[in-house]
Formats: sequence, C-alpha cells, structure tokens
Amino acid sequence: MKIPFKAVAGDMDGTFLNDQRSYDHQLFDQVLTKLEKHDIRFIVASGRPFARLKNDFPEFIDRMDFVTANGSRLIVEGKEVAVEGLSKQQAINLINFVHNKYGSMATMAYGRKKAYIGTEAPAKDKEFLQYFAKESTEISDWQNLPDDVFIELTFHYDSKIAKDIEQDFNEQYGNLVTTFASNPIAIDAVKYGINKATGLRNLLARFNLTSEDLIAFGDSGNDIQMLDFAKYSYAMENGMEIAKEHARYLAPSNNDNGVLQVLNRYLDKN
Repeated sequence: MKIPFKAVAGDMDGTFLNDQRSYDHQLFDQVLTKLEKHDIRFIVASGRPFARLKNDFPEFIDRMDFVTANGSRLIVEGKEVAVEGLSKQQAINLINFVHNKYGSMATMAYGRKKAYIGTEAPAKDKEFLQYFAKESTEISDWQNLPDDVFIELTFHYDSKIAKDIEQDFNEQYGNLVTTFASNPIAIDAVKYGINKATGLRNLLARFNLTSEDLIAFGDSGNDIQMLDFAKYSYAMENGMEIAKEHARYLAPSNNDNGVLQVLNRYLDKN
C-alpha cells in the first residue's frame, strides 16, 4: 500500500511529548529514518518558539522543519524563511488591554530572538512560561519593550476567555490578533489570521505540497485549524474534546508514543 501522505505535522505539548515533556529519542530516530527513505518531511507545528524547539531536538534539528509560535515563524533547515507578528506598540496595547480588563497576570512576549516576561509575575508562573521560552529577559515596564516583531504573546490565565480577548480587543483596535487556548491555563495571541494551518500552507508550498499531502496530529485548541486543514488528521486520545471534534481519526495517548505509533502503522506496511 502506498503511503498516502508526503509530510507529517505534529504538535508538541500533549501530542508528541509525553507528560514529562520528553519523548523516546531512539524510537523517533527510527521513525524519522523511515520517513526520510520515503522522502516524507517531518514538521513540528507548535506554539513553542524556535529557541525552545532547538533545545528539544538537538540531534535532529537539521532533519526537520518547523512551524513555530502557532504559525508565526517558519524554519527550514535551521533558517528562518518567513515571519509574521505584532509591532511593539500593538504588543503593548494588547498587554495593557488584557491586564486592565482581567487583572495583572504572568505575561510573556516573544520577539524573534528574545522573550520578555514581566517582573511582577509570581515565581511559579514565571517558571511555567520561562520553560517554553528557553531564555527570557525580565521587564518591569512593558512600555520599554524593544523595537521588534513580536511573533507571539502568552498570558498565564484560564484559557476559557481566549476568544473573549480576541473579540473585545479587535473590536477596539481593529482586527489585529488571533488567540488560542493552547493549554487550560495559557492563552496564546498572534497576528490576526495566523495559525498553524496558514503556516503549514506556506511551508508546504515551498515543497510543492498541499493539505492533500499532509497527516497532522494535535490535542488542543491551537491545533483546530491544522486538523481541519490536513487530509489525514489525528487527535490524541488524551486531547481536548474540541480537538477530537475537528479530527478524522484518534491516535493513542501522548504517553504511549501515539504519534510514532500511528506513523509506524503506515510505514511498516511499506
């Protein structure tokens, strides 16, 4: 049976990674080698920035492509090929809007090369956000953000209000941001209209591929567009119900190497 896809896209947290934020490196190497033999690309499609992902895949980085920050930044062979984001002032306006409406909360702003976190954040919340940034600089006044393209902002708050933030902010400032419930206690915000599907579409086009060539795996709200986009879409057994509603198939749990299990089912038949 011919393998029906030419590219794989996988989310990280709750999908490719287990609950200890790790994965079976030996098994992944075996699967990646099989994919390469069939000229199938492996793409990480994550809310994580590239600085974190480089640390997650040190021995595989040159064998993969990346749709990072929920579609805002594309990396091929270790090099940035596209970036979309908010201006400094747009990022400041969003942070002030959220803090004024919902109260002060741990907040991180991701520039292209550096992430910034508010000094007022509780230590436990800082630890949660700083893990994803890999490296970050504390900032006491958001007005002092440097001039940069801000590819993503993350608010450590109940993600049930994610779409309320998007609607209310855009009503006041125009269509500037899209928000995702990337975790039960994390809300990601990116430039309006950007998501994992838009990032994947742009990346696949570079290789003359389309959604018809894609198998994708996800578990949460920021994977919905990707699951809708891919012809072969899998939600994780441990995933949110909203992700399962948008997927065609169900994969085993992230703690059971679900992504690699499914890929091996296809690969071992060929």
